[in-house]
Amino acid sequence: MTDCVAIVPELPFRDQVREVAIHLSRSLPTPDSASSRAFTASFQSQLEVEEGQEIPEEKRKEVVKSLVAKVIELKGGLESSKEMEAEPAHILLLHLLTTNLSPEEYDEQVRAVVDAVKAGGAASFAAKKTLKLETACRILNNTYNYLSPASSLRPHTLLAILSLLSQASDLSTFPLSPSFLESALTQWAIPSQEKVTFLISAAEIYQTSGELSKALQLHIVALKQHVDAKLAEKTILLALTDEKRFEVEEVLRVPGVSEKLEGPVKELVGLFTQTDELEAVKVGQAWVTSNTSWIESQQMASLTADSLLRKIKLIALVTLASRSSSRQLQYSQIATALQVPEADVEAWVIDGIRANLFKARLSQPSSLVTISSVSSTGTRRFGPTEWQLLERRLEEWKKTVSGARTVAAEAEALAAQGPITNQRRNQNQNQQREEITA
Repeated sequence: MTDCVAIVPELPFRDQVREVAIHLSRSLPTPDSASSRAFTASFQSQLEVEEGQEIPEEKRKEVVKSLVAKVIELKGGLESSKEMEAEPAHILLLHLLTTNLSPEEYDEQVRAVVDAVKAGGAASFAAKKTLKLETACRILNNTYNYLSPASSLRPHTLLAILSLLSQASDLSTFPLSPSFLESALTQWAIPSQEKVTFLISAAEIYQTSGELSKALQLHIVALKQHVDAKLAEKTILLALTDEKRFEVEEVLRVPGVSEKLEGPVKELVGLFTQTDELEAVKVGQAWVTSNTSWIESQQMASLTADSLLRKIKLIALVTLASRSSSRQLQYSQIATALQVPEADVEAWVIDGIRANLFKARLSQPSSLVTISSVSSTGTRRFGPTEWQLLERRLEEWKKTVSGARTVAAEAEALAAQGPITNQRRNQNQNQQREEITA
C-alpha cells in the first residue's frame, strides 16, 4: 500500500456532484435512460441558486450527504455496467467529502461509504460476480491510500478489505507483514487498545481462513502493543495449533508474556520449554488426560489432545536423533521413547521427516533408522551431553577432511608427473639411447 494524493479535475461543485450521480444512476435497480436522467436531475435541482450566487455551505453538505445515502442504499454503487467508472467516481466522492464536511462529519460519512462498499462486495461474491468483488477491493484499497496516514479510518478500511478477500479465499494477494503493520500502528491516531482490537480482529479473519501462521504474527504484534493474560494465552495456543511449528519461544520473547501465563496454559508451556524432551512424552500424556475438557473449551479446531501429543512425541523423536552418537536408532528405541507400538515407528519417522525435523533413511529388514541430519527446529536443549556429542562429531569430520586432503594431494602429485603412457615411452627411448651409445 502506498499513500496517494487524488488528482481531481478543476470542476465546479455542481459538476462534481453530477459526475458522481451519473455513476450511481447506473447501479439503480432499473437503470434505463429515463430513470437515470431523473435520478441525476434530482441532485441537480438541489443546487439551483440565483445567477451570480454561491451554493450555501449547508446546502453543499446536505447534497454530499445525500450522495452518501444513495451509496449506502445501492451498496457502494458497484452494479454499474461501466466498471471502470467505479474507482474514479469513488475518488471524486472522497474529494467531495474532504472539501465540504467537518472532520467529524467526514469520518462518519467515509466510514459509511466503506461499509457500503464492503456490503456490495460481499453481495457480489454471493452472486458469483467476481469482477464486482475485485472492483470493491480496489475501491477500498484506493480509499485506504487516500486517507491520511494518521486517520483512524485506516484500520477500519483495512479490515473491510481483509473481510472481502477472506470470503473469496484470496488473502494471499494482500500480505500484511509485521513490519508494515508496526509502521502503520505508529502512525494511526487511535488509542493503544483500539490498535490491539484491530489486530485481534484481523487475526480472527486469517484464523478463520486457515492461515494460522499469519494469525499468530498478528497476535504477537498485538502483544507488543499490550500484554494481558487472555491475549497471551490465545497467542500461545495459536503457536501450538500450527502443525509446522514446534516451539513457543517467539511468543515468550515478548516482554511480560511469561509472567501473565497461569493455570493449564502455563503447565502446557512448561512441557515445551522446561521438561526434558523424552520425559515430556509421559508427562504430556498425563497432562492431556487431566486437561481434556480445558482443551475442548478453547474451541480451536486445530487444537486437540492428539495434536499436542503429536508435537510432544515428534520433539522427543528429534531429540533422540540428535543425542545419538552413532546416528542410528533401533525401532525398539523409538517405540520405547515415544510409547508407541513398534509397528507405528515408521509412520512417526516419516512424519518427522515431512515436518523437516530431520533427514533419515529407514531400513525395514534391520529395523534401523539412520540419521543424516537434524534440524534445530525441534530441539531446544544444548547441555553437556550435546557438547560432548558435538566434540565427537567434530573429531570425525576432522578425520574425514584430513583423509580427503591426503587423497587430493596424492592425486595432484600423480597428475604433475604427466600421463603414465608418456612416462613409459620416455623410459623406453632413454633405454634405446643408452644401448646405442654402448
